[in-house]
Amino acid sequence: MNQGCSYWTVSLLSIFISITTAYFVARYGHKFSLIDNPHQRSSHTRPTPRGGGIGIWIAFIVIGFLFNKDNHYRLIAIPCLIGLIGIVEDRFHISQIWRMAIQIILSFLSIYPHNKSDILSLLLLSLWVIFIVGTANSYNFMDGINGIATLAGICGFGLMAFFSCYFTIEHTITIMSIALICGCAGFLPLNFPTARVFMGDVGSLLLGFTFALFIAKLSVNISAFLCMIMFMCMFYADALVTLFYRWKRKENLMQPHRRHMYQYLSNELGLPHWKVALIYAGIQFIFGSCALLAYTKGLLWQIAVFAIFSSLFLMCYKYVNNMLGRLNCEAGN
Repeated sequence: MNQGCSYWTVSLLSIFISITTAYFVARYGHKFSLIDNPHQRSSHTRPTPRGGGIGIWIAFIVIGFLFNKDNHYRLIAIPCLIGLIGIVEDRFHISQIWRMAIQIILSFLSIYPHNKSDILSLLLLSLWVIFIVGTANSYNFMDGINGIATLAGICGFGLMAFFSCYFTIEHTITIMSIALICGCAGFLPLNFPTARVFMGDVGSLLLGFTFALFIAKLSVNISAFLCMIMFMCMFYADALVTLFYRWKRKENLMQPHRRHMYQYLSNELGLPHWKVALIYAGIQFIFGSCALLAYTKGLLWQIAVFAIFSSLFLMCYKYVNNMLGRLNCEAGN
């Protein structure tokens, strides 16, 4: 099977598995207690089936073991286990301590270098574990309005597929990125613009963990790392800035909240979910594409793209916060 044919096969198979599974969960999820009831952190107002991302997970498994020509089984097996943890979380409940411990262990196993045990390598390994676990949970936290996690996945893994295909020539990562793009595309019609089903932890943890793992595998130098984190720039920026401001206010960082900028835009300012999701995906695609171009020009260009994006995001975050402050003052008066 030639490469072009395999890409089409992967795409069509992933879309089919994802959309049929998401439809099944949307229709019968309540019979399996896969229901997301509104709570304090929610941006929805009625009970909605969750766990629709199980189709993305199944497509990832099927494609991984059918088209893995390079025998990179850790790239497939360990994200599959993360997705399994997400399924259990969607149906039951796992304590935060156990959930975090399992993620740390699986992150360690996914990137452990068997031939290196010096101090510098162990330090780098620890940083990668923090990065992978942090990305997985940030993606999970950002999955709060219709379509935002799905569109981010299509955009982020689309750019990742391009990078792995044309710059690092990693066939397995290219194929698996295409599987996730099309898995998200198959799920999208049932979640955007109106949600008949939510992705759930099975989808968001899988996407976040796998994205970070691919970065860890492809980061042969700082230039590659800076390029790839821009593929998910809006999620990283919103998660980190929100975490900083919550820490500054001395809030309990483990408690649910609605302080992400996308939540301010959709909840407090009343923008429709689909508009906020498209804004995030559009900005992510623009700066991710700029990062790809800068990667071919040199490190200084990459730093410039990173700095421009970071400055603009901080300005927007502060502007939205100030706007909300004025609205609250007016409401109080």
